[in-house]
Amino acid sequence: MDVCSDNTVYIGRKFFMRYVLAVLMKFNVFKCSTTVIKARGNNISRAVLVAEVSKDLIGSINYSSVDIGSVSIESSGIRRRVSTIKIVLSRVGKTT
Repeated sequence: MDVCSDNTVYIGRKFFMRYVLAVLMKFNVFKCSTTVIKARGNNISRAVLVAEVSKDLIGSINYSSVDIGSVSIESSGIRRRVSTIKIVLSRVGKTT
């Protein structure tokens, strides 16, 4: 049974280790069995880095799915497409 109510980490412009800490907290403090990392645009590379570093630190997680896509955003009257990524990390094995 998950105690965790929100398992999503949105990646922004902060230093990537802040997001790694958020992922670690989702798994270890809030006892989430899965954690979702979401990013768009230039932050996609930071999201991949967060997922890789989190996987290396925890060790007992795997990629459940990686979804890519794009959304249409209108800003200052100009419409443009922005790439998105959603990385789902799942805990493997039993937790202690």
